[in-house]
Amino acid sequence: MGNEIKLFCIPYSGGSAEVYRKWSKSLSSDIQLFPVELPGHGKRIFEPLRDDIDTIVEDITATIASNVASNDDYAIFGHSLGSLLTFETYYKLIENGVHKPQHIFFSGRNAPQNKHNQTSIHRLPDEQFLHAVMSYGGSTHEIIKNPELLDLFLPILRADFKISETYCYQEKKDKIACDITIINGRNDRSAIIYDMSEWKYYAGGAATFHTVDGGHFFITENYEPVVDIIKQTLTISDKILETQG
Repeated sequence: MGNEIKLFCIPYSGGSAEVYRKWSKSLSSDIQLFPVELPGHGKRIFEPLRDDIDTIVEDITATIASNVASNDDYAIFGHSLGSLLTFETYYKLIENGVHKPQHIFFSGRNAPQNKHNQTSIHRLPDEQFLHAVMSYGGSTHEIIKNPELLDLFLPILRADFKISETYCYQEKKDKIACDITIINGRNDRSAIIYDMSEWKYYAGGAATFHTVDGGHFFITENYEPVVDIIKQTLTISDKILETQG
């Protein structure tokens, strides 16, 4: 790849920016990793938690805008809730006059316009809520065994689930003006239930679909194939840009 590209990675419900740190060892040297921390999560744990999507999207948009110069190439990756946040952030960035990303990766989530099987897990009492969260897999089991961790993570998980479950989809006037890649886990129940090809609806350019081994948390349990897809995709898109230039 001729140019450096900044890769902004947005975490899933209850996740912090740290989930992406280990990717840096596997990424090409010309892909600069920018894990995005949400308010009240990880290193920003002492900031107030937000449970409305507009505030979070404003926050992510400000983070990306402040780290992207006018001539910088950048891409965005979001997993699960992070995919939804990435989708809305793209439109907020364009609205705010930031140039379009080179590529967007939507991982582990159905398309935003799909309103089927709406859940209200965030409203459940603690025990039922945790049981529902555990069904997604990941490290929730370890958290539940530790009362101090549980006290810390329960409000974070609840706030994040509320963002996802109370999301009010509104049709966008424009398609996404860059190529998009959709990645899902072979054993992720959401990929089995939903029609992931619905992401094509917002593709202004090419929409490429990949399935990797793993359940919902394939980006932590089996992240190497995901990193390979990112490297390959950004290399190809960079070559196209160079040709056009």
